Amino acid sequence: MNNIGVMQGRLSDKPNLALQSFPWDSWQKEFERANSIGFNQIEWLVDGYNDNDNPIASLEGQKEILELSDKFSVSVNSLCAHSLIDGNLLHADPLIVENAKHKFSQILSWASAINIEFVIFPIMDAMSIQSDYAKEKLKNILHEVVDIDHPKILLESDLTAFQLNFFLDDVDMDNLGILYDLGNATAMGFDIENELRVLHADIGEVHIKDRYINNGGSVRLGNADTRFEAAVRILNDLSWQGSFVLETPILGDWQTEAYSNFNFTANLLN
Repeated sequence: MNNIGVMQGRLSDKPNLALQSFPWDSWQKEFERANSIGFNQIEWLVDGYNDNDNPIASLEGQKEILELSDKFSVSVNSLCAHSLIDGNLLHADPLIVENAKHKFSQILSWASAINIEFVIFPIMDAMSIQSDYAKEKLKNILHEVVDIDHPKILLESDLTAFQLNFFLDDVDMDNLGILYDLGNATAMGFDIENELRVLHADIGEVHIKDRYINNGGSVRLGNADTRFEAAVRILNDLSWQGSFVLETPILGDWQTEAYSNFNFTANLLN
């Protein structure tokens, strides 16, 4: 069976908090919850709020993460660096850029400390690199900040497969790859099957979410427009090996949604 993981915070109810927010009150419990449902991975989240207090930022916290991971057989193989989506790495003010580069470097160090394989770097919204200027600026930053001892950086982007391939070739770094989000690709109107054929060799991880076309919302798996069966068939045909991580909504009841979405994914992959 393929590795099925879940984004941190999806196994907790968080009334009045953003979906993509760190579950401060329940992060330890999420390891046990993940294990009981059947997930074998949690994707760690650094969300941009009080990041220096995030457990992964301290030796004591790192130790506890590793202990919980071992106790419940739930690995932390990847980290979502949501902090970096704010666009500060592309800011016009050099001081803001320097601070953002320091944050980027910190996150890579924290990930390295607990042997995380992949750091997901979202280059969309305020961090979108649609312009040539933004592409060149990010290319230079990646060469400044990332070294060969760091985890592999997986770019999660709003670029087409052709644009993304071109950017990877231009940056030319061994530890740079792609995070492919099936739901986001659906919402942006991309041809998922063709994109997976083009990009598969560089894809380190796939995010599972179900969205409607034309930038529509995210719902319980199986209820919107994402063509999961076709995507999985293509990945199997290409002998792709990697993890599927659920980035699904909790819709006011994490438990109901998590069980439903895990079972959907397990049936899909089997």
